[in-house]
Amino acid sequence: MKLLLVLLLAAAGSADLKRARDRFEFGAYADCAGAVRAYLSEHPNPPEVEAVEAYRMLGIAEYHLGDQDQARSAFVTLLSHDPDFALDPFLVPPHVVEFFDKVKRDHEPDLGPLRERRRQMKEQERLAEEAKRRLLSEEQARTGPPTKIIRVQDRLYMLNWVPFGAGQFQNGQSAKGVAIAAGEVALAALNLGALIFRNQLMEDRSRRCSPSQCANPPFTDADRSLLAKADVIKYSSAALFWALYSYGVLDAHLHYVPRVETEITPGGGPTGAKLTWAF
Repeated sequence: MKLLLVLLLAAAGSADLKRARDRFEFGAYADCAGAVRAYLSEHPNPPEVEAVEAYRMLGIAEYHLGDQDQARSAFVTLLSHDPDFALDPFLVPPHVVEFFDKVKRDHEPDLGPLRERRRQMKEQERLAEEAKRRLLSEEQARTGPPTKIIRVQDRLYMLNWVPFGAGQFQNGQSAKGVAIAAGEVALAALNLGALIFRNQLMEDRSRRCSPSQCANPPFTDADRSLLAKADVIKYSSAALFWALYSYGVLDAHLHYVPRVETEITPGGGPTGAKLTWAF
């Protein structure tokens, strides 16, 4: 829950900064400055990357608005986050770059210690990363290669509704899946055959009879019996197909596990399966 809240706040902050950036790109500097200040008031301790971007836009916007004191203050705050930052002369007007560089020179005595501190922090991070890699390397050398691998398989819920045993095959019930698939194929073929036979029989004009030839025209009693049998087969096969399909869907849901974790021994097969629910 805490992680979700952090992500939502970060997304909201990025959206606020994007609105300020959109105004900045269109040259609406007053709106941009207001949007940046609103963002900073809601995020007093933003991530360093976002802080640099916010104060960069604020400084340039205030300079264009004619308030050099506010522009200087924004650039000084920017340099406190990144003392080596430089404006891109291809994207920023020369007079703004000159103003920023002057602010940077004026505060050079204070920026030196900041650079040294950042260098020390980066060096400490590098040493910590090396120590971590060395620790893991020594542990792996002591214990040898991993003795097992966890294989994670995410299963698709929609396959539970697919006919022909798809849900059973996904659940690892191959024999049941084959039986359901074979039954549904046979019933579908029987239904289609009965439908085709009935239609052909009804459209065959050579089998028609007149009132003088048969008691119940236009079909003879034998043909009417065949049509009745075809109807029975057609409806019965359809009913059985949907009954078997419903059973397959119900069975697939009963045995459905969204995620399967299997322990695999290197050089061998699975040592066991661990089923976990995931939504």
